[in-house]
Amino acid sequence: MEFLELVIYMVILKTYYYMEETGRKNSFERFPYLRALTERIDDQALERREVEGSAQAHRYRSLAAKLGEDDVLTTALDLSLAAMHVPEFGAYLNYYTGNRVTIQLAFELQGVFCPAFEEISYRLKQIQKICRVDRKKGLLLSAELEGENELYAYLTGSDMPPQSTGALEYFSWKSRLHRPFIREELIKKGTDCLRKKGIWQISGAGGRRFLAKCAAKTLKMNLLIVDLKSGNEIFETGVCDFFMRAARIAFLWEAIVCVGGITKELLSDWKMTETQFFKLIALPFVEADHPLILCTDGEVRFLGEKGAYILCSELEGTTRREREILFDGFSKMYDLNVDCARSCVCYPLSASEIAYAVDAWRSGAQEPEAEDFSRICRGVLRRGERNIYGEVLYPSVGFSDLKLPEDMHGVLRQICTGATEGHVIFEQWNLKRRYPYGRAVTALLAGAPGTGKTMTAHALAKELRMPLYQVDLSAVMDKYIGETEKHLEQAFSFAQKTNMLLFFDEADSLFGKRGEVVEGRDRYANMEVSYILQRIERFEGVVVLATNFYDNIDKAFLRRMRYVLKYQMPDPAMRRRIWQSCLPDDVNSTGLDLDYLAGQFEFSGGMIKNVTLNACIAALYEKTPLRMEHVLRAISAEYEKMEQNAGADIWGEYGYLINF
Repeated sequence: MEFLELVIYMVILKTYYYMEETGRKNSFERFPYLRALTERIDDQALERREVEGSAQAHRYRSLAAKLGEDDVLTTALDLSLAAMHVPEFGAYLNYYTGNRVTIQLAFELQGVFCPAFEEISYRLKQIQKICRVDRKKGLLLSAELEGENELYAYLTGSDMPPQSTGALEYFSWKSRLHRPFIREELIKKGTDCLRKKGIWQISGAGGRRFLAKCAAKTLKMNLLIVDLKSGNEIFETGVCDFFMRAARIAFLWEAIVCVGGITKELLSDWKMTETQFFKLIALPFVEADHPLILCTDGEVRFLGEKGAYILCSELEGTTRREREILFDGFSKMYDLNVDCARSCVCYPLSASEIAYAVDAWRSGAQEPEAEDFSRICRGVLRRGERNIYGEVLYPSVGFSDLKLPEDMHGVLRQICTGATEGHVIFEQWNLKRRYPYGRAVTALLAGAPGTGKTMTAHALAKELRMPLYQVDLSAVMDKYIGETEKHLEQAFSFAQKTNMLLFFDEADSLFGKRGEVVEGRDRYANMEVSYILQRIERFEGVVVLATNFYDNIDKAFLRRMRYVLKYQMPDPAMRRRIWQSCLPDDVNSTGLDLDYLAGQFEFSGGMIKNVTLNACIAALYEKTPLRMEHVLRAISAEYEKMEQNAGADIWGEYGYLINF
């Protein structure tokens, strides 16, 4: 016989004697099964000594102690167990009393027939920590008590509560958890708050649940995480019933409750204010002196009710130094070959995202490569990507492909240094105090079409090993007031979050000069420009603007550009280098006079690329090696495209080839 069996048989027998004393004679006559159960007590009396020392007995007595060693509450517990496991007992009670298990019956079995209201209220408040209390009948004495799965699981020795819903996650404080590499002081403050039975509100994003687990482990308490994103499951159960069950689990397994997913959108969907949510969800834990953690977004703020102590901790984005500590900690823990100094700059991930990326890398190939880790980090950065109003590119051209003057190459190398090592002057040289904003690496590339502006932006991204996010201005600009700013905010936020080089081509259309307000639209156009100026000040990353019309750019933008590169048409020596670079070794160009082409035609690099490509296609069409006539025909077509007259004097010594 198990200990709980003995408890159930004993309370059934005790109830029978109570019925006899109150005039309901031979009450087992209609319920012979109950009589048979109670007879087993005498039949197995010899086993009772072993039963009393069992694990079930230990759990039972521990629970009775937590309820205050109260005879009425212990009897209510026994009655609930009996009704839960012996359906006939519930029917028996209903037949003779008109109710199932009630707190009134528990009082009467202890000889108390007219308890004071305060005594009833106190017992109900205590018993609902372990049983479901149904007060639909109004009178407190008639409130029905019902034991549920979590109570039975606890008493029978389960190490964790039954998982009947995906909205609950149980974390044992004995589970393995790596040490926190950062925010240890924050964990200490949260732990002190929970030790005082307060509420710890963790707002922001990135590592909230991990902080909760660290606090629980420090306190040697288990953690029950409630995921409000599983709202359908919660509503199917009933919000109040769901959280009462969570409170019962927390009481039985000595767990801190952590409620996650509290956002403005969720409160709006639930049609609740912060105050209403707090009263419904948090206040019952406060009244039960139970520690609680609330994980919210940055917009949700709770005010204490009825003396509730709330500690608010806001998680901001990880700093470069914090990311370096995290990457270094994980690499040492798992013996991973990670370039921590580079990763902390290239991948502005939160603490939880870094942990996710490391886990994904470790669970991949047998011997994962560093490139695999970079790919995973980029994938984590771009999770949830949508409505980005542009295109993400992974350039293949680098600085070696640019044909620019050496001084411009020097400026480009400075831009790269500012992007990858700028943290040194802000953190180690303490310039951060002097530059609280405006720390973006910004560059304006201005010059005639085809002089290499777009190619430079691609080369910068390649050298920085960053994706290039080219904004589609036609998608960003909107005729409706306020929409352009909204789209730009999404573009800037996406670029900063994913650590991409933000590139605006044809920037003069968006960053043009503000003008005099003549009509209503002018006022809003000026507001758009003002917004972009402010947003660039707040941006932390790399922004490159390209324009063909330098004079059309608003002067306020020029002040915010750290670097301005002005592109000129190439001279003959530079043009020859461009011609040569457009004709790799795989192209048989021995028949071409590159000195003649470079000196005779004042083309930009973009025009030379077009001519070379068209000439190669012509040679392919004719199935012959590339010859001068192919190039000259392509040049003639380029002149026609620009609507320029290509007279006989243009062709010089090779003019005879044009007479076809």
